[in-house]
Formats: sequence, structure tokens, C-alpha cells
Amino acid sequence: MAKLEGKRKMSSWQLGLVVTSGLLNARLLPATSYLVSHAQQFAWLSSALAGLLFYLAAYFILRLAEHFPEETLGEYTSRLVGKRLGSVIIAFFILVMYLNIVNCTIAIVNVFSLYLLDQTPRQILIIVLLLAAAYCTLQEWGVILRVIQLLAISVPLLFAFYSLIFLNFNLLNLLPLWPDSFGGIIRGIFDHTDYYPGYESILVLLPLARRGTVSFAKTIGWGFFAVTLMYVLGAIIFIGAVSAKTGANVSEPVIYALKSVELPGTFIERLEDYMIMFFMPATYISMVLSYFSIGEVCHKWLKFNNHQTFVPVFLPLLFFVCNIVDSPEQREILRNISMYITLLFSFGITLLLLLLAKRRKGSSEQCFIGEKR
Repeated sequence: MAKLEGKRKMSSWQLGLVVTSGLLNARLLPATSYLVSHAQQFAWLSSALAGLLFYLAAYFILRLAEHFPEETLGEYTSRLVGKRLGSVIIAFFILVMYLNIVNCTIAIVNVFSLYLLDQTPRQILIIVLLLAAAYCTLQEWGVILRVIQLLAISVPLLFAFYSLIFLNFNLLNLLPLWPDSFGGIIRGIFDHTDYYPGYESILVLLPLARRGTVSFAKTIGWGFFAVTLMYVLGAIIFIGAVSAKTGANVSEPVIYALKSVELPGTFIERLEDYMIMFFMPATYISMVLSYFSIGEVCHKWLKFNNHQTFVPVFLPLLFFVCNIVDSPEQREILRNISMYITLLFSFGITLLLLLLAKRRKGSSEQCFIGEKR
């Protein structure tokens, strides 16, 4: 354990694994109905385009972080935009991470309440899940990294289990092959905010990674490619098995699709329960990573000794919001708020900081050349 606690640096491949292993989590379960209702049978095309878009956002974030390879967002922001505006941007980052934890908790607790633990009070499930995430986050980064690597095994297993839906595949459900309008497909791209959460943690994780022979952009890119490929294939399989019309009218379309699967020659029943259990580790990864990002950015920003100090601070607020957001209407409002805030941070604030960082670097190089002359 001492060796794990002392190990702070990870390889570029480990960084790619950490950033992308938490993308495929329980948030996509309720979000799938929105995606299918907007993009219809072309959900797979929205998934492919969304993969490109969100990798582009992750790439911009990575470029920003590479301007300050030994510092987190909490350290260099004030030098770029000033102390007050820097504090606002850091608070915005914390809000993005905070909302991801809340959305992950609500999504996984809801499916567990409906299908596995229907006799357990919802508040108990929320408390247990948040305490488990907080306990892992209280460890040193070396321990957290090993936990994420072990739990990441669940991601390919989850997709393999989901692929059983293919047994009900009907090619006619994919017709027509050309859309009448691209408006729904474009709208479906932004529905993928729930499919790509937490990659903003790169702004905190990059100083914990050491450079290797393979660039960070490639390792993270391969991770995004693998996840996007799973989303595209998953959308094709889902539409072919259920149809877009049916998928848009049920609350948990992925679980609904798996409930109709029967494995011939076996006595296995309730396949959806097994898939829900595989969602738990991937969702836990996303929660822990966002929780660590909050603690680490506060630790650097406020100059405390470690990130553990801030873990219990956010715990009551997390429970309060997760508990009060109970109805479908409230969850939809929270989902929309989270989507707009995430998109604003990824494609607005991050790009502004990147431009300022490039301008600052150019000014420094000019000053250095002038001094040399």
C-alpha cells in the first residue's frame, strides 16, 4: 500500500485509460431516450459526430493543460485572467465536476431502485454510494489510479453484455438510410453530453502524468475512438433490435431492449440486472475522478496541504441535491442545466483560456528574443 500511495506519476497510456474509462456510465441510460427521440434511426450518426466533437473539446483542454504541464487549473488561471475572474472560472470547473457526480449518482440510484433494490429507501442508496466514492477519493492518487484500472475491466464486459440485444436485430428498423432533415441529428449530438462526461479532469490530471514516447493526444484519442465505436455500434444494434419509435417512448430504453432478450438453451433470466451491475463500476470511476478533480483543484487553488481536506466539505451538498432531485421533471431540468454548463465550459471558457495562454507564450518568446539581442 505504501508503494501505491507514494506513486504520483502515471504513464500517458494510463492517462488515456483514466480519462475515458469513466465516460460509459449510467448517465447514458435515461439520455438514450432523448437521443433516439431527436435523431431517430440515425442515432448512430449522431454518436459518430459527437465522438469527433467531444474529442475536439478534450484536445483543446489538453492543449491548454500542456501550456502549464506542471500546474493544475487552480494554479495558472489567475495569471491568465486575473484573480477575480480566475476564481470564477475555477468555481465553474468545480460546478462541472460537481454536476457530473450528482447526475451519475441519480442515474445509478434510480435504476438500482427500480430493478435491483426496490425495497431499499432511495436516501440510503445515495448515502452509501456517495460515502463509497468519498472513501476512495480520500486516498492518495496512486491508490485511486489502481482502483480505476481494476474497475475499468467492467467497460468491455458491459458492452459485451449489452451486445446480446443483437439477438433481436431486425435490419428493417434501420430504414430509411438517408434522413429527411439533419436537424434531429445535430440536436442528437448535443444529447451526447451525458455520454462524454468528466473529460475536463485533464486540467487536473496532466501534472500527474509523465511524458512518454506516445503523446497524450494519441492515448486519449485512442480511448475516445474506442468509446465512440462502442456508442456507434451500440446505437445500430439498439435501433435494429427495438426501433426508434419504441426507444423514444420508454424511460430506460437500453434496459427495455435487454429485457426482451432470451438466450436459447439457458436458464438465465433478467439479463438487465447483470447489465445494471456492470454499469456500477464504470459510474463509480466517473464519480471518483470528478470528486478527485474537485479536491485537487481546490487544494492547488487555496494552497492547502492535500486534496483530502475538501472531500468531506462537498459531501453534504452532494447528498442534498441528489435527494431533492427526485421527479422526472426535476431530473430533466438538472440534465439541461448540466448540458449547457458543460458545453459553455468546454467550448467557451476553455478556448478563451487557450487563446490567452498562446498569446502569453508568444509575448514571453518575443521578450526573450529582445533581451537576447
